[in-house]
Amino acid sequence: MHFIIVAFFCLALSSAYVNAEENDFDTILDEIVYSLTVSPQKSTILIDDMLSRWSALSAEQKSRVKVYQAILKTYDAEYQASIQLLREAEQLNSSDVSLNQISQYLATNYIALKNYPAALELMEKNLERISEISDVSIKVASYVRLANLAMELSAYQDMKAYAVEAMVLSQNLDTKQHCFAQLFVAVADLKQQEYEKAKNAFQRSKVFCEGNQFPLIGLMSRTGLALVAIETEEFKGSRKLLEHVLKGYQEFNFQTEINHVNALLSQTYLGLGDYAQAEEFANKVMGLSDEPSHINYKAIASRVLSQLYLESEQFELAYDYLESHQQYNTLILDDTKAKANAYQMAKFKHQEQAREIALLNQERQLMQTQKELDQSDQTNSLMLVTMLIGSIFFLSLFLLSSHRQKIRYRKLALTDRLTGVYNRGAGQDFAENEFIQISMRNANFSVVLFDLDFFKTLNDRFGHATGDWALKHVVAVVKPLIRDSDIFCRMGGEEFALFLPYSNQRAAIEIAERCKTAIENIDTKYSGHTFTINASFGISSNIEEDLSLDPILKRADIALYKSKGSGRNCVTVYSEELEHKDPLNGLDNGLKFS
Repeated sequence: MHFIIVAFFCLALSSAYVNAEENDFDTILDEIVYSLTVSPQKSTILIDDMLSRWSALSAEQKSRVKVYQAILKTYDAEYQASIQLLREAEQLNSSDVSLNQISQYLATNYIALKNYPAALELMEKNLERISEISDVSIKVASYVRLANLAMELSAYQDMKAYAVEAMVLSQNLDTKQHCFAQLFVAVADLKQQEYEKAKNAFQRSKVFCEGNQFPLIGLMSRTGLALVAIETEEFKGSRKLLEHVLKGYQEFNFQTEINHVNALLSQTYLGLGDYAQAEEFANKVMGLSDEPSHINYKAIASRVLSQLYLESEQFELAYDYLESHQQYNTLILDDTKAKANAYQMAKFKHQEQAREIALLNQERQLMQTQKELDQSDQTNSLMLVTMLIGSIFFLSLFLLSSHRQKIRYRKLALTDRLTGVYNRGAGQDFAENEFIQISMRNANFSVVLFDLDFFKTLNDRFGHATGDWALKHVVAVVKPLIRDSDIFCRMGGEEFALFLPYSNQRAAIEIAERCKTAIENIDTKYSGHTFTINASFGISSNIEEDLSLDPILKRADIALYKSKGSGRNCVTVYSEELEHKDPLNGLDNGLKFS
């Protein structure tokens, strides 16, 4: 869900509205605050009115006007302009509370521009300030903003921890912050695929926020409920929710969320079998530019169009949109890696600073102890030795703990949490490095892609827990069949890849056949259900013209699609004929085994 704009900038806006005379500037500013949460168009009119009286405003009032201008710029995705206005507001205001809010707004814009190190630096400074804040309201607002930043950085466990802290502190104190805290707890559950928890949490936030006159956040809660419905394939429910929130977002002219809802509606109508409506909403999204804020939505829409054209047997269009979907997914993956790297680097930097401070404090204490011991009697020498040994032991434990933490973070960044094999980003990076070395030696390199057949049906019949069981056991039977030097990674969902350095096409075929047989022989009764697991395989080996791993992967993907179109549960080797025939249909394309 895309809460980065309104959810973040509304946090500091008070919903109080008091009637007053026209010349009461503070009252007009309060009215702007209220309008930003319910009618941004009215806010623009009021801000223009304040700008016409600029010379009569105090420095603090001018700062507030610039902050509200910045919020409207962020609504319109003009992030650099918003940052400039916020920097100008900083120069006009010396209040610690206001500067704290401005820095949070700056962090939001930096995230939108994908400048994650700058956003994390601001986030870290504000986290340090919280312990020094005595005002509970300000402390709550800070935790809520930190939850929003953690969400944008995909740090969902930290996000939920901050949101829960804000919920506890804001109960019976601040309805707006309590509303946001409830929303972020629900989002964290959704992102961690705890759908039942997320559904209940979104329902609570919807009732609470709408009941306390926060309609925009109520719409976001309904969007969350629609996302849960889509994930659980309750498409009738998601359609009703999305049609309602689309009207609401259009009233706010909230274009970013309108784009999001259009993408979700295309997905929903596809699930309902209403292909005309699905195509209409998908094409609205595909008409957007390729700016970063649209990529997630276009990834959804291109996948919907690919499936639509596949159903209508327009295979060339289906393949084109499938390629678009893969390109957008690659951009999303790269962005996710950038977020993870920035977040892990920030955490590591924080730990290193804490370690250095601890070491400096330890050194200072040792020096003081040494000085006192030098002035004491000879009998205190034993105490000195004991303290030194204890300090060295403590320091050793501390360094060991830091080293283990570094190893743990590196492992989390490289591996897929469910199956334990490399994730897509790490697997492809390692494979690319191997391919470069092999190209220098003119050696063989093969790629085996395989995808579990009818995996969605398995999840639908027996639930996601059984699907997870199947994925883990597929990895467990495949691992013993490959060499230590081979690279095994999960490409996403039920798709896996084997990168086989120094292996020719024949060796790759043998491995694929053994893997196919091993997967077929998995005994599923221990999952609590009885079913059969099959997989389709696509194989490609390097040729002289290959300068990187990408063309080999593309050829293997074409071969995999041939296996899917040839009845599944088979192995297909890429051949040039597949480039000239439809990879999703036909019986004579490529080389089929089993």
